[in-house]
Amino acid sequence: MQVAISIRNVTKIYENKVKALDNVTFDVYKGEIFSLLGPNGAGKTTLIKIITGQLEPTSGEVYVLGVSGKEFLRSDVRLRISYVPQENIIWPHLTVEENLYLMGSMYKIPKSDLKTRIRELLEEFELLEARKRLAKKLSGGMKRKLSIAMALMNDPDILILDEPTAGLDPRARASMLASIEKLKQLGKTILLTTHIVEEAERLADRVGIINAGKIIAIDTPDNMKLNSCGREVLEILFEEISDEIWDRILSIIPENNIAKAGDKLIIKQDNLPHIIEKIRSDEVLYSKILALSMRKSNLEDAFLFLTGQFLRGE
Repeated sequence: MQVAISIRNVTKIYENKVKALDNVTFDVYKGEIFSLLGPNGAGKTTLIKIITGQLEPTSGEVYVLGVSGKEFLRSDVRLRISYVPQENIIWPHLTVEENLYLMGSMYKIPKSDLKTRIRELLEEFELLEARKRLAKKLSGGMKRKLSIAMALMNDPDILILDEPTAGLDPRARASMLASIEKLKQLGKTILLTTHIVEEAERLADRVGIINAGKIIAIDTPDNMKLNSCGREVLEILFEEISDEIWDRILSIIPENNIAKAGDKLIIKQDNLPHIIEKIRSDEVLYSKILALSMRKSNLEDAFLFLTGQFLRGE
């Protein structure tokens, strides 16, 4: 597979000596959606800013379409990628249509093609009826759509999205995810950051889990779940996990098969029904359980087993 973005041994240490990235190495392939999944503060945005030339790494190299980060902003490659940060970058006192027109003019798109391109994007992002509305009067979801539509004016080969659904309500979020899926079908290479498990699981061909500036694992969502916690897990919620409860659990299940999040335990094991029977046979242990369920594993479980931390709510 052809490499679109190559990151090699990238470390970033800020002036306050905070190490935001620690020897990060991975590739993003052409035509795939690659998701960086991690909690806020994990280093996702720092890495994106290095890839797009806004920050220099302390050490290591980044290559975008074969061009090094040092040459990126001076090369024509910069015109082949688009970046949408967490904050909406729009001109609030211009209409939706005028925002797109101005962005297209900045990319020097011929006037003969500009109207057609604007119309296509207005239709794609369901902004056609709002084309004459001032950008500042749009809802949060529509502002986000406009930001991404503007980033697509130059028909880029690579689209980089930093937390693309941040601040959106459920309906706007669903619409945004559907739009990203359509871009994948058009052959775009997409690198997106998120701390929302469902987004990575739905969209990504491959996921890179990042935590405290380090890449912990990279794989397809299905392989990551399978390799870290199996196809199914047992979830148990206790009133409180006291020392006694913990000792009783360890008498049944090996500690490395247990991930703990507060008073909740996630358990991986080959024969979960057998584990359930053992737990039920311990009256003291079973009496302290508020809820017990066997379910399909998800990427949040994988994150918990790989890092020892609970992703949601970070």
